[in-house]
Amino acid sequence: MKRILVVALSLLSLYGYSQTVNVGVRGGLSIPNVIAGGDNPLSKGYSSRFAGTGGVFAELGMNDLLSLRLGVEYSGQGGNRNGIQAMSSNQLISSVAAIPGVPAAALDQIGQLLPGIFYADVKNTTKFDYLMIPLSLQVGKDFNQSWRVYVGAGPFVSFLLSAEQVSKGKTELYANAAKSQTLLENVQSKVEAMAALTGGINPEMEGTLSLLANALGGEPKEFGTTDIKDDLRTVNAGIQGNLGLSYQCNRNRLFLEVGGNYGFVRLQKDASNGSNHIGSATITLGYAYCL
Repeated sequence: MKRILVVALSLLSLYGYSQTVNVGVRGGLSIPNVIAGGDNPLSKGYSSRFAGTGGVFAELGMNDLLSLRLGVEYSGQGGNRNGIQAMSSNQLISSVAAIPGVPAAALDQIGQLLPGIFYADVKNTTKFDYLMIPLSLQVGKDFNQSWRVYVGAGPFVSFLLSAEQVSKGKTELYANAAKSQTLLENVQSKVEAMAALTGGINPEMEGTLSLLANALGGEPKEFGTTDIKDDLRTVNAGIQGNLGLSYQCNRNRLFLEVGGNYGFVRLQKDASNGSNHIGSATITLGYAYCL
């Protein structure tokens, strides 16, 4: 963040030598995805979704070829996962912990009995809202007094505003992607194996198993919306770029841009919850005014 600000301030010092100063707004469609890294099943299976993007910017023209743009904008990120998919067992432990009167010892035992991940057959949309600050060096060519084609690229830093996972549909909980064993059956088999080794199940474990049976058994489960912001890093940084076509009329400029961005920082604080990166393609329309 500090490096980007230093570069931005250094380049903005060229203001006194600039030929033009433009301020403007732009907005449009973001087509983000959650890009997997590593072999963790929690990272995989995402596809693109649709979101919005938009903000304000200032652009300093240094000469007929080069300009510098600094923006502040909203960036919608995230992705979709549909069908059978891995989910973190921490969600189940949290739901059991919300039951009044559950002892801490029981939660510890539940954590030992549950596998790190389970599988559910649902439609999931993961939504991330970021405040993004992009800095771009633009290189362009005028075709006549009105039309200009340009490309731009540079770094960005972004700050996570909110993050949620929206699940739709009811599902059984499974111990594997093949759906050959339910999660409850998996837990019961572990308890039976423990009983065979120790000569029985103690009353405390029986109480824990009863809690799990109520949480995992019965009707198919519905997850709804889960706030996942606390599991994610709040600051990201990466690279972004665009290709644009603009039309100039007096001091007014209209433009169309296609571009994209990619975050270098892993989303998750804990790699056991997956290893993913943000990235999106963008299509925007904008207006700029020459001061």
